[in-house]
Amino acid sequence: MPRPSKGPRLYLHPVEKVWLIRDGEVTKRTGCGEPDRAGAEKELGIYIGTKFRPVARESDPARVSVAEVLTAYGREHAPDTKGSSPSMAGYNIVTLAGWWGTRTIAEINKATSKAYSDHRMESERVNSTGTPRRELAILQAAVNYWHETHGPLTAVPQVTLPAKPSARTRWLDRSEAARLLAGSLGWYECFWTDLATRRRHSRWCRYAGGINRHLSRFILLGLSTGSRKQALLGAQWMANLSGGWIDLSRGIIYRKAAQQEETKKRQPAAKLGRKILAHLRRWKRLDDAARAEAEAQRPAEEQGKALPMFLHVVSWRGHGVGSVRTAWEAAVELAWLDDEVTPHVLRHTRATWMMQGGIDKWQAAGALGMSLQMLEENYGHHHPDWQREAAEV
Repeated sequence: MPRPSKGPRLYLHPVEKVWLIRDGEVTKRTGCGEPDRAGAEKELGIYIGTKFRPVARESDPARVSVAEVLTAYGREHAPDTKGSSPSMAGYNIVTLAGWWGTRTIAEINKATSKAYSDHRMESERVNSTGTPRRELAILQAAVNYWHETHGPLTAVPQVTLPAKPSARTRWLDRSEAARLLAGSLGWYECFWTDLATRRRHSRWCRYAGGINRHLSRFILLGLSTGSRKQALLGAQWMANLSGGWIDLSRGIIYRKAAQQEETKKRQPAAKLGRKILAHLRRWKRLDDAARAEAEAQRPAEEQGKALPMFLHVVSWRGHGVGSVRTAWEAAVELAWLDDEVTPHVLRHTRATWMMQGGIDKWQAAGALGMSLQMLEENYGHHHPDWQREAAEV
């Protein structure tokens, strides 16, 4: 009697030391070496997602694989979820599928949830429980969706989420912000000590490989508006249907497309200050000149056709970027800052500076796109009027 198939799984080749995907008689190379287990799991997740086709109806949790549930959720529901980026949802689903593989949803319990969370925390790029918590929440949403659409299930498994991490309060002072901006342009401060006099000296040096002008735009715009990362990366010079845009004539940043639905992550329009407007106008002139140069270098038969370059405020070689992670990490290192400084710290910094400056809380909350309650709870203690009367009693 033949043994039942174990389903798609990873296998390390004993000689070549590369990860393979085994699925019955099928063997597929992942292109990942032994150290890159995370990359191999991602490839396994992609393979599982392309192979599985969800059944129309199934009520027995022991007969429904996690891969089928995730595939159904990713194809049928996730693209239409408010406030969700299809690419981010897809990445989370692929990550989940890489570990859960062909386990059935009946195997979802407290022990397996913790095992997955521990596995993710071993990754070099995961430094808080927020990442596995978000991914496991998607798994629970996928199970619930299956129950409602392809079920009903005889029993709905419950995912156990790891503890919610404490809110990050890291923000930059003016000196740190200046060093981060300098780091985005390749500048860093060198220190040394004169052994004879014991005096400490320093001077500024420049690393050509660390010059990332698109990141300097990202940092300045983030510090000046407090916008979220995706709003900064999606901002274009003209009104469009895919993201926000900058209205230079009126001095306003629109953080989302005109027809985009509102979500819990509010993205209202905000007034731009004169300093950032001066930068934006200069960047627009530079982009217009670069676009004209690129247009002049095109073959004659392509002249006059639309040139989708230099449309985004933050662009790399003329094209919009989906992430600034590599450039950001390089700038943080050159600025001698700690790992807690993430792109979202720019938003914390803007809110903190506004409170320290005594800005009216209602205006600050409106400009940042957050509720007055959230502003007071997280940043109110920086305001000069915070508990002033209570302290004098």
